[in-house]
Order: sequence, then C-alpha cells, then structure tokens
Amino acid sequence: MTAYTDKMVSDMTSAGSFTYETASEFANAHSLSVRSVISKVKNLGLPYTPKPVTKSSAGPRITKADIVLLIADAAGASPAALAGLDKADVRSLRALLAALPS
Repeated sequence: MTAYTDKMVSDMTSAGSFTYETASEFANAHSLSVRSVISKVKNLGLPYTPKPVTKSSAGPRITKADIVLLIADAAGASPAALAGLDKADVRSLRALLAALPS
C-alpha cells in the first residue's frame, strides 16, 4: 500500500523538479513527511536540488590531539610523554593550556 495516489504522482511529475522548499510545501499540502516526498521524487527519477549546506562560522575546528600538542609545546615536553592526555575533557585541556605560561 502506498501513501501516494495516482493524482499525487501526476502532480509531482507535472511539477518537473523539486527543491527542499517545494518538497516541503508538497508534503504539508498532502499530510506527508518531507523525507517521504524527497524519497518519492528520487524514486520517480525527477530532478531534486537539496538545500545548501550551511558552514559553521566558528572557524576551523581544533581537535583534542591538537590541544595536547600545544600543551606539550608550552610545557616543553614531548608529545609522547603526554600520551593519553587526549582522552581528557576538552574543557579541561583548554584550561590546562591556558594555565601554562606562554
């Protein structure tokens, strides 16, 4: 059993192509989920343009391993001597880095 009637499928094919916004409008108009509509659009072989991916404006991510390397540099220790420190909480690592003299 399908949630899509023949009329709904013909409406979709007559629309031609879909974006996330048009799929959302179609879903709201027919009491369907947006994911279901997008899946049906792809199943019918209709063109679909996904919404653009938004990039974080927070800047580049720094990993715990990177923080451990910075701590090793600030403390004058070898990174191998601080092995396992990357398992610590990020806030703790940042606090340790901030507490070390520059």
